[in-house]
Amino acid sequence: MSDTDFLVRMRDEAGTLRALAITSKHLVEAKRKQENLSPIAAAALGRLMSAALMMGDWLKGENDTLTLEISGEGELSHLVAVSNAKGEVRGYVSNPSVILPPNENGHLAVGKAIGKGRLIVIRDLGLKRPYVSATSLVSGEIAEDLTYYFAQSEQTPSSVGLGVRFDPKTVEVISAGGFLIQLLPGCPESTISCLEKNLASFSSVTEFYQSHGDDPALLLRTLLAGLSPIEEGKKEVRWHCSCSKDRAQHTLSSLPKKDLEEMANDTKDTEIVCEFCGKSYRFSPQEIQAMIDAKEAKQ
Repeated sequence: MSDTDFLVRMRDEAGTLRALAITSKHLVEAKRKQENLSPIAAAALGRLMSAALMMGDWLKGENDTLTLEISGEGELSHLVAVSNAKGEVRGYVSNPSVILPPNENGHLAVGKAIGKGRLIVIRDLGLKRPYVSATSLVSGEIAEDLTYYFAQSEQTPSSVGLGVRFDPKTVEVISAGGFLIQLLPGCPESTISCLEKNLASFSSVTEFYQSHGDDPALLLRTLLAGLSPIEEGKKEVRWHCSCSKDRAQHTLSSLPKKDLEEMANDTKDTEIVCEFCGKSYRFSPQEIQAMIDAKEAKQ
């Protein structure tokens, strides 16, 4: 069995809608094991990373990034996923060990764990300022929140499905992924009716993958049945953290001179830990002093 996650994009024959689907169980499981995430934390972050990867597929520039950030009032108060056009994603969650009773449907209570709050979408296209937009969360379940975001902020009718399923005994991720379908200007009522009918008979992303295998192309052909779907591309997706000592140094250098002087006067090294992957970078007092000297030289 392949251990590769991938994304597929399609459109209908008339070109009046675009669709994406993704399988992401390997990268979500890797993150769950790395951070020892609880099922609720892994489910929430897995959904958000899957969505970020699909939306990131629309980026054009090699260095462009798409960030999805959720700020909630619940125990799972802060989640972030950052993707790019190369199919890479990184993400973190503020409370990796949160545990709550199942919701009324017997499923993981992701919405309750996140609570009321905001969904923030940031597109950094290498310009002076990134594009930032935000909407209120409608459920905290993430897929519904993104559907609402597209309707409110981008005026684009969309359907979003996301899911993560676990082995009840081992808590290992056994399926994960999602789909994103958007209606384009001029989409006829016949296409909308057909799509609504297909969505109404569709169970869920994880149930589909459990029954049919991790096949995003088959998932999209099922959802677009009757619309003559055309596959436009496929690519691998993976977890990737872009942290480095240079980036950590840049972060430190941006601190006020007073804070740097306190670090330089300390006999211990200063440690910077990446919030995405947990990797640690250490800077000696001498290295901190060099940052201060460089800051003074610029002034």
